[in-house]
Amino acid sequence: MLSASEWAAQQWAQVDLGDARLTRRAVEIGSRMAAHPESSLPEQMGDPNVLKAAYGLLNHPGISLEALTAEHRRQTLQAAGLTPLVLWVEDTTELDYTAHPSTTGLGPIGNGNGRGLLLHSTLAVEPATRTLLGLAHAQIILREPKETPRPKWARSPEGRVWEVSAAAVGNPPADRTWVHVSDRGSDIFAYMAACVDRDKHFLVRVRYNRSLLWDDPAVSLEHPELAKLLDCARSFTPYPDSTYTVTIPAHDQQPERQATLVLQWQQVVIPAPQSAAPELRRHKPLTVYLVRVWEPDPPPGVEAVDWVLLSSLPVVTLADAKARVEWYRCRWLCEDYHQCLKTGCHIERSQLDTAADICRLLGFAIPIAVRLLQLRQAARQPQPLPATLIVEPLLVQVLARRLNTAWQTMTAEQFWHGIARLGGHQGRRRDGPPGWRTVWRGWRYLADLTDGARLFVDNNPSRN
Repeated sequence: MLSASEWAAQQWAQVDLGDARLTRRAVEIGSRMAAHPESSLPEQMGDPNVLKAAYGLLNHPGISLEALTAEHRRQTLQAAGLTPLVLWVEDTTELDYTAHPSTTGLGPIGNGNGRGLLLHSTLAVEPATRTLLGLAHAQIILREPKETPRPKWARSPEGRVWEVSAAAVGNPPADRTWVHVSDRGSDIFAYMAACVDRDKHFLVRVRYNRSLLWDDPAVSLEHPELAKLLDCARSFTPYPDSTYTVTIPAHDQQPERQATLVLQWQQVVIPAPQSAAPELRRHKPLTVYLVRVWEPDPPPGVEAVDWVLLSSLPVVTLADAKARVEWYRCRWLCEDYHQCLKTGCHIERSQLDTAADICRLLGFAIPIAVRLLQLRQAARQPQPLPATLIVEPLLVQVLARRLNTAWQTMTAEQFWHGIARLGGHQGRRRDGPPGWRTVWRGWRYLADLTDGARLFVDNNPSRN
């Protein structure tokens, strides 16, 4: 783990902003924002001259979100190319600036009465450990009013984010498996075709009751429940011995809970929709694997789990089906990431004048939100290595002194448990693993203590 200044240099020292002075300024801004992501821009910058320089960069029309995140995205794709299996988990969130009526360049959000932007994020995740490799693509979409006319076959930018993401991520190396994982909003044939055409795979939650194509046309006539995708899935009976338990995270005012699920799957063929554009109608049918995971006996008062998933990777065994469900559950990392942007970086509190300025601010906040989530993951993973191999030794020494323990024998796992304790985590069995807010509070506190210790040592050479 790098200090804020070292990490900022890694993120922005190589970006091309058209002027070396702007690049140096970006590193300075990123360093100060990374040190205090939850603070306002004036608080982060501290010095009036630095604040003025920050506003100058954020108002600069020649600088874009794409340019500011280029190095981060390059590093993410590089890491993905070295990883045998990568999930590209993606989702869209609303950035709400309704409370800032003077900000220009915004569009309708929510029920149409709010004002803001849509952000579509594509994250790279290694599924076995759920390690977040980084962000590969970010799209800002200005929602069009519903009455905006469009040519025949044309789809809105909001509806095309999925295939745009598939194209932006690109093709995997020959010996790597890349899988785009997304929710019901991505149940779009063009998106699934875009993944397949780029030698990638997809795992999509089903939204539409699509027609199915069978080798024998009589199948649909003799078994009407097999004519449509959702009807087919809901005709399944549980696979023998497929019952297992998973943790469902808190959502929609419902607390975290355990759910007992069952599984079934079936290979099916989906033809191209005849209502699509001519070139898409000519696309070959997609052979996919339909997986249904559901909760036959949910507790009273909760929404039962009932997911119907489409996988382009084969599902032959019960282990395959369980793996696809676990991959789909990795999609929640994208929701956590958006929460880091909103509550960790307070991106919606920005009072910048225009949507373009907010996009440039996101060029800093996006990598910082990834860092916050990676800190949480580091704190949750067992690491028997010595702590001094993953962080600056002075950090370990200061933490050990603060917790009244020995730093020489401290492991990485003990180091992160100590960080969580500084952030307020009690470590009791019922508490569960520490959240990213807790880890960040502890990390920030330790960083401040270490900065003070470093200043003391620098000013007292005899104490070295």
